[in-house]
Amino acid sequence: MSRSSLSVALLSGALALCGACATRPPVNHRALTGQPWRVLVDKVLMKDNKWVMTEDHVREIRAAGFNVVSPRLGGEDMARVRRVATLAGKHDMYYVAWMRGSLGTKTGLKYVYPDGHDCDIYSPNADELWDRMTETILAQAKVSLEVPAMVGAFLDFENYGRGKAGNCYGLSYDREIIRQFALHINVAIPDLPAAERHGWLEKRGLLKSFEKFQVRSWRARARKLRQQLDEINPEFLLVIYPAPGTLLMTEALFPEWATERAPLVLADATTYGRPAEFMAQGESLLVNRQRLLKGLHYTRKRGIPHVYLGGIDPVCAGADPEFCGKNAAMIGAVSDGYWIFYEGPEYRKDHPAYFQWFQKANEQIADGLVTLHNEPRTEPENLGRTRLDRKTDKLQVAVYNNRKLLGNDIEGTGLYEVHKIEGMSVGYLQQLDAVLLQNYNVELPADHVISRNLRTYVESGGGLLLGHDTAWFMESVFPEIAQRGFPKHKVEAERHVVDRKLAVCAEHPALAGLAKGTEFQTEFGDHMIFEPGPKGTVVVRNRFGDPVYVIGTVGKGRVVYSGCYYGYRHALAGAEKELLLNLLRWLASPPAKGH
Repeated sequence: MSRSSLSVALLSGALALCGACATRPPVNHRALTGQPWRVLVDKVLMKDNKWVMTEDHVREIRAAGFNVVSPRLGGEDMARVRRVATLAGKHDMYYVAWMRGSLGTKTGLKYVYPDGHDCDIYSPNADELWDRMTETILAQAKVSLEVPAMVGAFLDFENYGRGKAGNCYGLSYDREIIRQFALHINVAIPDLPAAERHGWLEKRGLLKSFEKFQVRSWRARARKLRQQLDEINPEFLLVIYPAPGTLLMTEALFPEWATERAPLVLADATTYGRPAEFMAQGESLLVNRQRLLKGLHYTRKRGIPHVYLGGIDPVCAGADPEFCGKNAAMIGAVSDGYWIFYEGPEYRKDHPAYFQWFQKANEQIADGLVTLHNEPRTEPENLGRTRLDRKTDKLQVAVYNNRKLLGNDIEGTGLYEVHKIEGMSVGYLQQLDAVLLQNYNVELPADHVISRNLRTYVESGGGLLLGHDTAWFMESVFPEIAQRGFPKHKVEAERHVVDRKLAVCAEHPALAGLAKGTEFQTEFGDHMIFEPGPKGTVVVRNRFGDPVYVIGTVGKGRVVYSGCYYGYRHALAGAEKELLLNLLRWLASPPAKGH
């Protein structure tokens, strides 16, 4: 079968039981049995009407072939939930209520990371978080008894809080969970500052037991919520994003929220748009397919009843209407359906073009004969500019994912004209003195055309900084300088070191006098590490001795592997700012002066 036979079979079996429920309408998600899900999480239509979804909106969404609607706002207001769910049922659709899986706080029990910094959201160990989640979901389930089209809750576990480092949730080192753990193991743990708690546990070999204890407490909370939910409506579905998920999601919600009568619905975000701006449609769809299959494989191995949906977000660079429609078709051919976080298009401008392509995909997905993604491109693709729009005689610098604060820091020197990078051809790159790729998170092989172009650019005299996730996802273009490293301390998501303390560890002309031994705190909450190659020089390490900055020369040019992310929420300051600007000056200097 082209779709997941396991999930559909589980869902079919679960829904067959629904007719035995004499105390409530026996419909709910039965009509989705065996059907691919086609979910629209809307921020476009309702925005055009002061964030209120109308019956005309629902009618339009249904006409485009979607079978589930979820307004981005209003999911925690039961009057709005009831109204839109009723409209969805009237037009032969289903409704899921969007809500966040986190809860903001500035004074409560906060989520604390291994390095001791906190985030302005409640800890996963806070009663306030679980009480609010339980209260909201149970209220939504009660609506489902009145309105059969109301089939579930869509929980967003993306982290939006100040100080975030990753999605919700990993382990928290808050005072309360430390207190509970001490009682559990009958060991006196001192009331330590947040920054010392992880280290104290690690030195005593207690980290693994601490993780098991915390996960077990999450599972108990999640189990209680599901049990309360089953007393109201055992077929009420829970959708979680981003899948496969965080530690909380995979180790607590997977086993406790997935049931035979209500399979866990997993919303993947790895297929949102093109894997890389300037990557052609055909290759982008192949890479997205590989990403989707990876998530599916992991989830299948877990053996839980589930429905797996690939995601689309038109706001992503390169996600034009035709690409989005064909991406939807590809996802529908591989998984149990797809969902759209519908943002970016404007209702009275380009929205109709997006819906035309989604309708083409939806028709094929519903029929089970999906070929749209294999059809040739009908509109020209914008794969990048070839000419730089230069306005000054200053050194020319291009940044991928140019956050305003980072651009301000660079321009503030008065030395550079800063551009958003708009191409990856050799001709375009060679018009630049330096290129900074930050958060260019693409799993490109070293022989990919973009990788080859970057190497040619550097060899001919260009300067390139590969920052944070960029140099980890991308197979090393310059293995003689550095390759991705796998940290062993304070690790999150396999590659992130959740710690902010770094130190200069070498003297080098690129540092322009920044002394060896200089310590500094990073602006961002985590960093990456690298393994230096035979021609790479490590100039900055973390407190565990891992290389974080590795630099070197390749041909006539220069390369910096940086494990840091710049200007995420605050302007750079102190030694971190001085370090970056010194390295940029070294990268952008003429080759004769750069060595």
